[in-house]
Amino acid sequence: MPKMRKFLIFTALAAVPLFGVAACSEETQQNAATTAERAAADTRDNAEVVEDTLREGAIVASDKVAEGAADLRGELVEDEQTDPNQGDGKLDGTD
Repeated sequence: MPKMRKFLIFTALAAVPLFGVAACSEETQQNAATTAERAAADTRDNAEVVEDTLREGAIVASDKVAEGAADLRGELVEDEQTDPNQGDGKLDGTD
């Protein structure tokens, strides 16, 4: 057999396993893409849960602030009505 022919046969036989590696690599790339897509979907779902939780927490907090403000207002009004010394209305530190 001429050297060139042996070389071509050897090269062809050596290349056969590389096709499997290329296919595996393509499958690996597809798996990585699928994993990334699923991770993005999970992140999006988790972000929605966090958003809902924060929104609910903000509602509860604003309710508590409003309740505290109403209580404070009530106390100030009561104090205004029951405190005989309301001061002179000047901000001079003498009240």
